[in-house]
Amino acid sequence: MRSVLLALILFFLTCSYSEAQRTAQIEILNANIFEGDESLGKNVSRLKGDVRFKHKNALMNCDSAYLYQNTNSLDAFGDIVIVKGDSIRMTGDLLKYNGNSSEAFMTGNVILSDRKMTLHSDNLTYNIDNEVCNYIDGGKIVDSENELTSNSGIYDSGSGNIYFRNSVVLKNNSYQLISDTLIYNSISNITYFHGPTWINSFDKDSSFIYCENGWYNTNSGKSYFGRNSYLKNGPRFIYADSLLYDKEKMEGEGFGNVLLKDTVEQLTISGDYGISNDINKTGFVTGNALLTKQFDNDTLFMHADTLYAAEDTVSKLKQWQAYHQVTFFKTDLQGKCDSIAFNESDSLMRLYDDPIIWSEENQLTADSVRFLIYDNEMKALQLKSNSFICSSEGEDRFNQVKGRSMYGDFIDNKLEYIFVSGNGQSIYYTRNSDEQLTGVNRADCSDMRIRISDNRIQEINLLYQPDATLYPLDELTTKELRLRGFKWRSIERPFSKEDVLGSHKL
Repeated sequence: MRSVLLALILFFLTCSYSEAQRTAQIEILNANIFEGDESLGKNVSRLKGDVRFKHKNALMNCDSAYLYQNTNSLDAFGDIVIVKGDSIRMTGDLLKYNGNSSEAFMTGNVILSDRKMTLHSDNLTYNIDNEVCNYIDGGKIVDSENELTSNSGIYDSGSGNIYFRNSVVLKNNSYQLISDTLIYNSISNITYFHGPTWINSFDKDSSFIYCENGWYNTNSGKSYFGRNSYLKNGPRFIYADSLLYDKEKMEGEGFGNVLLKDTVEQLTISGDYGISNDINKTGFVTGNALLTKQFDNDTLFMHADTLYAAEDTVSKLKQWQAYHQVTFFKTDLQGKCDSIAFNESDSLMRLYDDPIIWSEENQLTADSVRFLIYDNEMKALQLKSNSFICSSEGEDRFNQVKGRSMYGDFIDNKLEYIFVSGNGQSIYYTRNSDEQLTGVNRADCSDMRIRISDNRIQEINLLYQPDATLYPLDELTTKELRLRGFKWRSIERPFSKEDVLGSHKL
């Protein structure tokens, strides 16, 4: 029984102590004039001149005040200052303070400051216990580097978190951020944003960023952007489901549905993952990578595992590479290989590892293939080692030319002439003036000169000790009508951009 009574006594004592703590009375520390004012009610005092109060661990100064003892509250007027500890300071023109809730409502040129920041507002509510303040009619927060304004906000001085809503604008010397909702931590200097957000950089990169959620670290310059995010830097864009951006490195890293775009070069690269760096002018995309290059009257579509583009920072010359399982389509040229490299410094496009090219009706293969390209036009072609050109004449008949190396000339982006150098062999079908097949010519000659017109081999000039025979159409067997190494690979040819794009959206 005693233990039960003791427990009850301790319980009521604890409750009484907690209640006393919650309802700590406002103390009067000083007033030049102190008088009762019955017109305002019972237990109401009017204080004037150097008025000072204390409540819990907060000190309050003002010119004059009304103290309501029954409700443990006060109204203060003129040069109001609230100080809590050695860091929180709040000033304003009019204060209504409730000692029971420890909540201060201040209006008129309100300024609240701590060691990290200063908050300005026309009116502000502040709780001295949890050090949380809020405003709903507009406010501005300033620290050593940033200025932030919004229509409404909540500042938690203890955690350093500030919550902002509606017309949020964050500015510093480097950038401006506009958002619907923003959370800023004045201790870590990390900004979190939600809803449509725009970031404009004032630095040398002059970048522009849009997203619908993310964060930005003002100390490191690193940031994350999610949902419909994209970054623009001059003529270059990077789009992605989400982006990481390092401001110091000027590097954007994209994840999911990545698209790199250069409006000057009329070049886009898309894929699953990518990086764009504006210091060294490079772009890298991998995972279902697709390159689209706009020419004057045509468009090149190229698919590969990985695509890379770069610009020499001194010469401003461009280069790009595609590697692993490359397929490309252009209306007048298609091809496949393992990897491709193009460099504006020598205007050469190099194809590696089992390259195959289709130009109009002609199929071209070799151990390595090079194209000379400038002014957005094909100018020349080089096939090195085991060079082979063939085209179909229908009914299992094929024109064929092979040699050690071949060199071709383009006119208006069409292959017109081919020069065969070393170990030349050919099989080609002849036609009469009515375009009817009349025979088949089989020739061996070290060097040859071939003219192509209307998408077919029209003429072969045999140079240096030729050995040639013209046969009737049906005299030679199929085996005799195939040069060694012949392989017709039309099934591999992309006949449209859709064959290259696959699942990519146009």
